[in-house]
Order: sequence, then structure tokens, then C-alpha cells
Amino acid sequence: MAEEARECTLGPWNLKLVSIGDEISHAIAETSYPYKNGAELEDMGVNAELLRFSCVLTNDDYKENYQTLRNWFLSYFPEPIELYHPDHGVLKGYPKNVSFANDRRKNFAQFDFDFEIAGLQPDIQDFTDPFEAVEDEAKEANAEVQAALAEEMQRAGVPDISDGDWSLLDYWGVIGDAAREFASGVNSALGKIQGVIATVKAPVDAINTTIDYMGTLSGKLTQSIQQCCDSFTTLARKMDSSNSSGRVAMLASSLDEQLAAILTAPSAVYASFATLAASTLATETSRIISEDETRMSEAIAAEKVVSDDAEGRAIAQSSEPFIMTPDDLENSLAVCREFIQKVLPISISPERLKKQAATLADATLRVKMEYMTTKTFTLHQETPVHKVCLDNGLSYKAADRICALNGVKNPTFMNGEVLVYDS
Repeated sequence: MAEEARECTLGPWNLKLVSIGDEISHAIAETSYPYKNGAELEDMGVNAELLRFSCVLTNDDYKENYQTLRNWFLSYFPEPIELYHPDHGVLKGYPKNVSFANDRRKNFAQFDFDFEIAGLQPDIQDFTDPFEAVEDEAKEANAEVQAALAEEMQRAGVPDISDGDWSLLDYWGVIGDAAREFASGVNSALGKIQGVIATVKAPVDAINTTIDYMGTLSGKLTQSIQQCCDSFTTLARKMDSSNSSGRVAMLASSLDEQLAAILTAPSAVYASFATLAASTLATETSRIISEDETRMSEAIAAEKVVSDDAEGRAIAQSSEPFIMTPDDLENSLAVCREFIQKVLPISISPERLKKQAATLADATLRVKMEYMTTKTFTLHQETPVHKVCLDNGLSYKAADRICALNGVKNPTFMNGEVLVYDS
């Protein structure tokens, strides 16, 4: 039986639609020059998408809901409203520019409103997001590792059979001594790898969940290695979310210890683990940097939002972002690049790791450029951090960014040399 179509809704209201429309506009930066015709134009991205709706209230629906609906549009919305669009599904945003035309004699009203979608568009985020590029390289590294393992198995005389089990050596009576030695070494390393997997559950957004591994011995070995690395990622994420460089260092240390634990494994297996370990570390570092950039953008956007009424009372609750300091950023990158440099000579996918390191360096430089537009001044007495912001032409809500810039967390007062952003 076909699923019944869902009605278009806005918050608590079911909408009886007359027409719907979309409006897409670009933010165009224009630079003009004296005594020159025309102007230079630069596309700065797409503005928030605007949806237009024309709806009606009739008969009993008009009698019961007209005034209530009008008052609802007049109310203040402290958080985004949910809209179910017949084409785009569930969206979050705010209603704008509402107009009513009603005829009381006929118990009829038509109302038109615009709905502005909240949030950044994914395609704009991806343009500057280092995580996607680094994760793509991690997936390719997995494919190259699996191919290299299959090739090494062929050289050793181990059949890359489907639905096989590395521990079933007794069934491989036809293989030679070299093949048996290789398989035995793999099985020993797998025991240590799978011990980690059994102890720690990998996150749902782990790298191994995004890859379709072959059901052969080489595929299962590659997947086990990646699952082990993902498990260490889980442990690192349990650290304090504000200590980003600490999480990267903990992940690097765990991966390094596991490398030492399988030092006696066949060289191809050891090189495979080293490759995927470095790739996983780079991917997690890029995720942290990407999330930090998002928090920074959200913090800047929140500073422009009016959250007090005319009498100075708070009407919205802002979330407290944990923004990486320049030192956190540098330390995270240094730990990751040091690990990559260490395994590069034995890596199966050195070019992939180099690309990941380059992407991280570019992302770090881009974020550092934001920190470079700063100035230093000296406070000779303890001064409220919000006054520091206001004295330097910043919103008092920039306090979180000022704290991050100076490597302190939520101080009420600041003293001595203080870094602030140029307004």
C-alpha cells in the first residue's frame, strides 16, 4: 500500500497551500573605481534560501484559527521553526514578511509568508572543509593497502580466498612452508588487533563504515586494521572536548604503541597498519580542525545576533564554543605530521599521506590567518573581559574568541598583555 502524502506544516500549523515558490540569491561583492566604467564583481556565496508560500483559511478553519494564527506570526521565535516542505522535506528556519487578506463575510482569508532557511549550505562548507579531502584520501589508502596485501599473499603462496578465516591453518595443507609462516604471522598480529576491536567499540562515523571491503582474506585483514585504528579514535574522543591537541597526541600515542605490538608481523602487514594508522590520525586531525572552523564561524555569527531586549534582559541563550588556540592548532598539526614522517619510508601509500599532510597544513594556515589580524595591548589592572571587547570595538559576545586567542577558559577578568582581534 502506497504511503499517504504528508501535509505541508509550519510549526504547529497544517497549511492549505495555494502556491509555493523558491528564491535563491547570491551575495555579490562589488568593487568600483573612480573614473572607470563598470565594476569588479566577486561571488561570495549563496544567501540563505527563501521559500514563498500562499495559503488559505476557509469556513470553520477560518473561524477557529484566523486570529490565533495571526498572533502566532506576531510572536517571538527563540529558536528555528520546523517546516515540512512537500518537495524539500523537513527544514529549519524562520517565517518572514507575512501578509493577510481576509473576508469575514465569506469566512475566508489568504495569507502569504516567506520562510528563510537557517544554517550553512553543505556545498559551501565543503568548499573550505579539509575533512572531506583528507577522508577521501583515507578511503583510497584503504584500497591501496588491500591491493598490496593481496599481492604480497600471492608472492608468499597464500590463496586470497573468499569467506576465509586466517586462523584455519589446518585446512591449508596444500600450501608451502613460506605461505604457512606468512599466514601464521598474520594470525598472530590479527589476535592483537582484534583484541583492541573487542575491547573498544568504534564510532558510527568511523572510516571503516564508509568503505566496502572485499570478502576475501586481504579485505578482511584491511578492514580489521582500520577498525583497530578507529577504536583508538574512539578512546581519544573521550577526552575533554576543549583539549583538541591532547586528543590528537593521545591517538598518535595509542597507534604508535600498537605498531610496536605487531613489530614481528610480516612486513606487508606492519606497513599496512602503519599506513592506515597515519591516515586515520590525519583524518581525525582534519575533523577536529573542520569542527573548530565551524565553531569559530558560529561564534562570529552569534556575536551579531541581538540577544537582549530594550531593558538589557537576555532573551536568548548562547552556546559556549570551544575554539582551538593557535598553539593547539600548531601542536595538533605537528604531532600528526611527525607521525606521518615517521611511517613514510615504509608506507604503502606515501603519496596519499603526503596529500593529507598538505591539506592539513593549508587548513591550519587558513585558520591562522584569522588569528593574525590581532593586536597586543597591556592592561595595568584587572579588567572585565567584556569591557576589553567593547573597548576594542568588538561585541561583548566576542569574549569566547578572546579567551581562546589568549589560551584561557572563561576568565571574568584579564590582566597584563592581552591579544585581541582588530575590529
